[in-house]
Amino acid sequence: MLVKTKKKVRWLLFLKNYHRNFTLKMLIMKVVKPKKCAVCGNEFAPFRSTQKVCGTTCAISLGQSNIQKQNAKAWSKEKKIRKEKLKSHKDWLQDLQKDFNTFIRLRDKDQPCISCGTTRKDIKYDAGHMFSVGAYPNVRFDEENVWKQCSNNCNMHLSGNINEYRPRLIEKIGIERFEALEFRARNGVLKLSIPEIKENIEYYRGKIREMKKKAVVN
Repeated sequence: MLVKTKKKVRWLLFLKNYHRNFTLKMLIMKVVKPKKCAVCGNEFAPFRSTQKVCGTTCAISLGQSNIQKQNAKAWSKEKKIRKEKLKSHKDWLQDLQKDFNTFIRLRDKDQPCISCGTTRKDIKYDAGHMFSVGAYPNVRFDEENVWKQCSNNCNMHLSGNINEYRPRLIEKIGIERFEALEFRARNGVLKLSIPEIKENIEYYRGKIREMKKKAVVN
């Protein structure tokens, strides 16, 4: 009688464990859905949720691809460093000018042309200097000296249209600020080291990112 009871208990324990293991397997099968292989694109049943490939061959291919991507990224970074080392002071100033001009156009995007007042949407606009870069380089990156200006007419065809630019700028910023700008333009010399230029580039790129984010939100 005791032997039969022991056998019955063992059988019951076996059924309990079997039912539990079967239930776990069913749960795993429900959770882990079929995936598409990241390499060959074929559908497969993964052993775990993080599995990306269907087998060993594709796993090797994926590993090689990742190595190639890492190498390409490292080479791209190395090329950038080498290119920067070859840049002259003039090259860095041109990079800063490009970012500074982009900042001005974004800052004044809802403003009319500083010289003629046009607000046409179908024309190109530049960052126009009141005191030109060639004659007054020390206010080349002065934000009060550079404003949105229509490209073909005022900036290019009329060489900045200074006769209209000057009175409109005085009206915009006031005579005191204009005279201070004129003093800065006619006195002193702009001397920016390459590290200072790089710092200004980062500053204006940061400003550009901020304005673009605000434009997306609005």
